[in-house]
Amino acid sequence: MKLLRRFDVSAVLTPLIAGAVLTVLAPLGTHIFSLPLRALYWISLCFAGGFGAMAVRFGLNRWRPSAPAWLCVLLQSFGSTIAVAPFVLFTSSQSSVWGFFLTLFYIWVIAIVITAFADTAARSRVAGEAADAPKRPALMDRLPVHLRHATLYGVSSEDHYVRIHTSAGDHMMLMRLADIDDLAQPVSGLRPHRSWWVAEGGVDRMVREKGKPTLILKDGTHVPVSRTGARTLRDAGWLT
Repeated sequence: MKLLRRFDVSAVLTPLIAGAVLTVLAPLGTHIFSLPLRALYWISLCFAGGFGAMAVRFGLNRWRPSAPAWLCVLLQSFGSTIAVAPFVLFTSSQSSVWGFFLTLFYIWVIAIVITAFADTAARSRVAGEAADAPKRPALMDRLPVHLRHATLYGVSSEDHYVRIHTSAGDHMMLMRLADIDDLAQPVSGLRPHRSWWVAEGGVDRMVREKGKPTLILKDGTHVPVSRTGARTLRDAGWLT
């Protein structure tokens, strides 16, 4: 559950929107400020709080990525409040320690609302990306880590082993070629030869070598095409 894998525009939009709303509502006695000064105060405060929440989120992603949503929101709101505490200390008109902590409490309540909104939006975005991402073939999960997210080009049979050809290299494993059709789903592919399975997206071009059709994969591998395979490819529209 990594919500900070890359820069998200919401990291800027959320403090801006929250700051604008608080500028209009003018809580905690800030109605006495002029509109520009009130906007500067609340937007600056929201950005400071946002950095505090992001720091906590970074720590959670690293040390406890499976933390429940409520705990993430609670800890981020604490981080946000702590981040703005120095700002509040130097700008607050409160003259007592009690008044200062009461102001921080109100800001913490506001931080919970803002953090809950931002966290929910981030989780919805990540869930949407996961739903839209193409399903990875089960075959790829059997490969070494550095090949699992590569593009599958084809599979060749070598005795009792198969060689998996991908955009990041190849790998041999003990497996039957007959099992590839199921394990490669949802990748579309065909059998141009009894010892080959080829992904449609892995074919770069078709050439003729000694008068016989040959498929060239995107990694440069030459794949022979048998007579039966040629009919299969022709029926599928791969050959004309």
